[in-house]
This record gives sequence, structure tokens and C-alpha cells, in this order.
Amino acid sequence: MPDGAAVIPLGDDGGYVYVSNSEVPGGKGGVYGIYFDAEHDVIDYKALLEKTTRNCSGGTTPWGTFVSCEEYGSGQCWQVDPDPKSEHHSKPEVTKLGGEGGKYESVACDDTNPSQPIFFVTEDHVSGALRRYTPPEAKDDAGWDSLHMDGGVTRYLVFLDETNFVWSCDEALGRWSQERHYPNLEGINYQDGKLYFVSKKLFQIYVLDLDAMTYEASSTRDPDLYLGEFGHQPDQVVRNGEEGELLYFTEDGGDTPGVYAIDAEGNYYAIVEAYGKKYRGDETTGLAFSPDGTRMFVAFQDCGCEESGEIDCGCLYSFRRADGRSFDGSTLGLKYHSGEERRL
Repeated sequence: MPDGAAVIPLGDDGGYVYVSNSEVPGGKGGVYGIYFDAEHDVIDYKALLEKTTRNCSGGTTPWGTFVSCEEYGSGQCWQVDPDPKSEHHSKPEVTKLGGEGGKYESVACDDTNPSQPIFFVTEDHVSGALRRYTPPEAKDDAGWDSLHMDGGVTRYLVFLDETNFVWSCDEALGRWSQERHYPNLEGINYQDGKLYFVSKKLFQIYVLDLDAMTYEASSTRDPDLYLGEFGHQPDQVVRNGEEGELLYFTEDGGDTPGVYAIDAEGNYYAIVEAYGKKYRGDETTGLAFSPDGTRMFVAFQDCGCEESGEIDCGCLYSFRRADGRSFDGSTLGLKYHSGEERRL
């Protein structure tokens, strides 16, 4: 049962690995890697983390590892290194991100300071707490050990009113704030001083200005979106590379689960929509892009198993543009949700 994923470049030859979580309960979850060469051909597949529970989503680190989040009461955030040449390969470790445990979902990183990157973790629970973790400052660039050494500081997001927020050391206050303002958080993304995340319960996307300490919120169920069939729970939040112009998000449920995007002006676009009984009520997940931006990977968590009765559920699709350009490249023809056609 696939869930959140990421793509991590390997070496200088153009190869990369698609790292995917397995959201299976009861200690049967984990993380798996599909390895590609520079021509986007599959060359290997292997387990990277096993015997964990409900590995939901996570995120990447500036040093090229993957953080996998467990989504259950005592869940933790594991650091996994998919590089076969690394000393940490096949030696995943629990990080300091999860504290005493929780129903963790996704991870984003602000690496403005290479020696002390800041991590943000969402929790998929009504009264969870969005946490900010600052590790001890490294002598040089941060690395594997930054997420495992003592001395880090955890703070919790608290909305003060309809505009302003603070980071508090009071976890109970952070949980109260999430329950009241942004319950059941899913995907999260950082870019240029702003933090983006979504609440699946309220169908809201939030944008925090980390410098001004202000925020904005808008609905993912805007009436314009209905023309593109989107009206269900937002899930992952992903960009095509660090400088991607579009913020992509996946959908949990609905008659035509898909992948959608929003641009800097707040316009929504349909990228992929799945039609047919096989996909009805399914969840799109595992959204990630190849390093050159020309391949978009999307998984369907059920992919007809509920109907067929098969045990091995889930399917992964690879999409590419006919012109070979990046998914954020020029002349990308997308369906704009005002009933018109708009090109980027």
C-alpha cells in the first residue's frame, strides 16, 4: 500500500531513486526504493526500512536522505539513506523529530542556514501539533547526525488570531491551536521563507510567512475547482524541484482522484484526473518528480484492490510531457478551473 514518496539524485551520472513509504499497519510497513539510471530506466528495487507501522509520508533532507513518518499513536520519524555507497545505507535510525511519538505525516525543511537547517513536521490528528525542530548547529554543513544528536529545540505552531502566529514551547497550547484552527494536517512544503501545509478536515491550505510571522488561509474547495472534479481531501504538497513555480497536491477520495496544482496568483489547475470505477474513492499519493523535472510519479493507493479482492494493493504511474520538457517548463498546457484553457 504505497503512500508518500520522494525522488533523490544519486551520484553525478544522472541516476536517482524513487523512495516510497508503505502504509501497512502492525509492523508490516516500511520504505522501498526503485532505482533509475539517467535514461529513466529501472535498474534496481529494494527494501530500505522494514518492520515499521503505517509509514505515511515524510520528506527529504538537504544531505540527500529521506525521513519516513509513522502515522499511529506512538509513531516516529525515521531517517533512511537510499544511497548504496553511503555508510548509513541499510542502517535507518529514529530521529529526534518525533519526540515521544505521534501520528506523524509529512516533513519540510528550511535549509537557509546549511549548518543548522530547520525541520517542520505535521501530525494527522485532530489535536496534533505542527512542530518546528531546530537541531544543534554543526561545525560545517549539517548531515546525518544532525537529526540524532541531543540538544535540539522543538517549538509548536500557535495561531494568535486570523493573521498572526507564534512558535511556542508549550506542546499543549500547540495541540489546542491545531484542534481549533487546522486539524488533521497532511502535506507540508517550504520555499523562500514561506511554509505551505493543508488540513484535510477543513479542506484548507495555509501559507505562513516565517519572517513576518503572519499567515493566510484559503479553501481547496473553491467553487471554481468543481469544474475539475476536485472537492475532496487535500493530501500531499509537493514542488517540482526547489524552485518549482507550481505547488502540486494530491487528493484523497472522490469519483476522480487526481493531482492538482496552484500557482503564485492562486489559480488552480488539474494535472491528472483518474476516471473509472477502478479509481473511485481512491487516494492519489507518492507524488514526486525526477531530478530533471521531466517525469512525474503518482501512485494510487488502492488501484482496484477493494473491488478485485487482491492483497497486493497499489499502483505507480510515470507521466511525461510529449514535448519532453519539465513539468514546470514553458508552454505547459493545463486545465484551468474557471472553465477556460490556460497555458503557462
